[in-house]
Amino acid sequence: MQSEIADNGKKWYVLRTRPRFETVVERQINLKGIETLLPQVEKIRIWSDRKKKISMPLFPGYVFIHADEEERFRAISNTAGAIKYVYFEGRPAVIKDREIKLIEDSIKDPRRITLEEKKISKGDDIIVTHGIFKGMKGKVNEFRGNYKLTVNLEELSYSFSIILSSGEVELTAKENLPAI
Repeated sequence: MQSEIADNGKKWYVLRTRPRFETVVERQINLKGIETLLPQVEKIRIWSDRKKKISMPLFPGYVFIHADEEERFRAISNTAGAIKYVYFEGRPAVIKDREIKLIEDSIKDPRRITLEEKKISKGDDIIVTHGIFKGMKGKVNEFRGNYKLTVNLEELSYSFSIILSSGEVELTAKENLPAI
C-alpha cells in the first residue's frame, strides 16, 4: 500500500518477521485494515538450470506499519510470521514520514537500488540471530544449497553442527569471538 503522509495520530513502526515471511505478514495486516509498506526490488536470481526475475524485500525480515497505538497491537496479534516490533531506547522505533517517503521514492527508480546479499563463506564467524540458538556464536563449516549452512556452535560444552538459513545468522568480526 502507498503511504499517506497525513498524521491523524498514526506513526510508522517497524515490525520484525520470520525469515521470508514479509509478504505473508504484510497481507495479513492489510486484511485487518492496517496500512503497511513492504518495499520490494526486482532481482535476477540464477540457479544452475535457470534464471528468473524475482521480487525481493528491500529490508529482509521487516515490514513497516502505519498505525495508531490500538492498530499497532492489533497488527501483531494473531499474525503468523510476525515476531516483534523493533525497539529503540526502550520504545517502539518510529520511522519519520519523510524517511518513508524517501524509501517510496527510491523504489520508483529500481536502477538506483542494488541488493547486497550477505557474503557468508566457509570459515566465517557468525552469531545466530533467530531460533533456539539465538545469541550463540559459531563458525561456518559448509554450505548446503542456496540458503542452508552448517555451523559449529563453540559456546556449548561440545561442538556439533546445525543447519540454519542465512537469514538466521549475522557475520561477526573474528576478534569478537571468545577464545576456546
